[in-house]
Amino acid sequence: MTQQEKVVKHVSEMIKMLGVKSVRMDDVANDLGMSKRTLYEMFGDKEEMLYASLCFMMDEHARNLTKLATACDSMLEILLMSVRELCKSGVSSEMECRLATNLKKFYPNIYDRIQRYHAEQGLANLRYALDRCRAEGYLDENADIELMARLFLTNMGVVMNSNNISLPEGVSKEKAFSVLIINFLRGMASVEGLRKIDEILARERGLVSRTAVN
Repeated sequence: MTQQEKVVKHVSEMIKMLGVKSVRMDDVANDLGMSKRTLYEMFGDKEEMLYASLCFMMDEHARNLTKLATACDSMLEILLMSVRELCKSGVSSEMECRLATNLKKFYPNIYDRIQRYHAEQGLANLRYALDRCRAEGYLDENADIELMARLFLTNMGVVMNSNNISLPEGVSKEKAFSVLIINFLRGMASVEGLRKIDEILARERGLVSRTAVN
């Protein structure tokens, strides 16, 4: 791990514990035993350091999913597993909501950059996953992946970010999102893809049932 990577990781932990507004260059330098001048040489300014650290935090979820994905035998299963993990952990924690609010208030430029980064990464990752699913034979070969990926992310944003969306009583946004992506995949699936989706979901329901009994 390079010195810059160590700084980014350390600052990301500070943000989680203290909040973005409380991160000071003096504290970072003292914690890591380096001068503020070194930090400025690495990042240029405080906002660039915070931005790099926030990107590291956002990528952490993807790194965790990559580890879990080693047990999956197809990209389709990885996508559905991602839905399960989302529903277990929630879309965003209280800390993440507070972080977004403080960024928007105190660092609007970073907030805008993070929003763009999140959108670009989300589109790139979904496009890659759908291309893999099609190569594995689970999506209709005529499916317009670029169009469908953009439409899906737009709809997902409405479900996850709108406070005015009307959901049935007892249905969380996470549950609504899981229904959205499952039906999204079904709509693009080949015959083999539909069979695979049903197989994966049946296996998931079996795991949930056994866990409830135990």
